[in-house]
Amino acid sequence: MRRAIFLMSFIGLVLALPLVLVAQDGPATTPDPFAPAAQATVTFTSNDPSAFDSAVTPEPTAAPPASPIEPNALLLLTDARNDLDILASQNMGGDRPVGWTGSGDVTNVQLPILIRLDLELLAGQLMGADQRPAGWFGAVPSTAYAIARDIRHDLELLADQVNPPSVRPPGWRGADPVIRCDRSVQTLVFVLERTAGYKLSVDPLARDFCRMAELQATAYAESNLLPNAKAPKGSNSQAASNGAIQISSPYAVAFLDRFGRRPTGSIPVGEPITPVARSYTQFSKMMLVRGNGFEVFIDFSASTIGENQFAALPDVNNVSTQTACTVSWCKSVP
Repeated sequence: MRRAIFLMSFIGLVLALPLVLVAQDGPATTPDPFAPAAQATVTFTSNDPSAFDSAVTPEPTAAPPASPIEPNALLLLTDARNDLDILASQNMGGDRPVGWTGSGDVTNVQLPILIRLDLELLAGQLMGADQRPAGWFGAVPSTAYAIARDIRHDLELLADQVNPPSVRPPGWRGADPVIRCDRSVQTLVFVLERTAGYKLSVDPLARDFCRMAELQATAYAESNLLPNAKAPKGSNSQAASNGAIQISSPYAVAFLDRFGRRPTGSIPVGEPITPVARSYTQFSKMMLVRGNGFEVFIDFSASTIGENQFAALPDVNNVSTQTACTVSWCKSVP
């Protein structure tokens, strides 16, 4: 009897199972512990904007991990880590030199040293164990910022070694172009910018960027910071300085544009001029000058201005210009 009752119950369960499955809209509702959590859809029917604020509670955003490294150095380091990995992938694919750390842990106070180690390993892999680009700083014990700055300097040298100069792979972050220069130029420019209101204005894509940056910063310091750089107001030396720059070449052609397309005569030798600005176009020698009855462009080498002084002039694009020439040596220009 019990066997018969059990058999009838089992048959009834089998017959009822299809009905249970048909009644369901989807698969079994037993949650999959590995499935992603479903996002709830909320339909708003209220015209009150405040209803959105009370109905949706955003997920709290996790705070970035604290780092023992100063922020300025940390920014240089994280960008250098990114670019170092890009350079390694460009030249080695998925492989890495033996001993490579790949560290990017901003909470590790040793991060500057670890990135420096990886840079040295990559340079040795790409150039040879004892070979480095000219001007390579190498590992020098110092502050975190100084180490980060030296890493960026050497990383740019290595990138120039394995790529055409100034050509970088996609995703390259780079840094302030002054960091490509030697330590003395970097220090001079950074000190002037932080203490003397100086602003470097050299084309960062210029092939001789570091040399021009040195000339401009040095000229600024000599003119504004060295003892007796500025003569007392009304003194004879000031009067002389106002006319110190003169035309020195009999071929000092004046132009009404910086591209040399609108000549307007030749300025006589000995004519005093006041340099105003210069063209920052690569290899251009054009300088905007003012004098008695004229404001024109000339080739700076036709005057007595020094190369350092020329380099220190501001960009003509940042200066208001009104070229004109109304004196006797001027020629009418259509």
